[in-house]
Amino acid sequence: MASTKTNDDDLQKEFEELKSQFSELMQVLKNNSEETSDDLKQKLQHEFKDYQEKAEKKLSDIQELGTESLEEVSERIRRNPVSSLLLAFGAGYILSKILKND
Repeated sequence: MASTKTNDDDLQKEFEELKSQFSELMQVLKNNSEETSDDLKQKLQHEFKDYQEKAEKKLSDIQELGTESLEEVSERIRRNPVSSLLLAFGAGYILSKILKND
């Protein structure tokens, strides 16, 4: 009977150790998942910032191109005001004829 009691005590001790080890393992896994989650969050924030900067640069380039084109058209009109006026009149006349036939 003493042998059975010893075996029960040994099993109880082993079970408690196993439970303790399992708790430690779960804590390590939890910490690792939190670290991985934080790393992923930082990486995504960094990539978002990079894409945002690229988009802002593209928008700036497009605005600059539009401004340059507008300035070029304005300069051409200033150099040739009569030709520009005749061109605008001709385009308006053609559009009015096209739209009138609808």
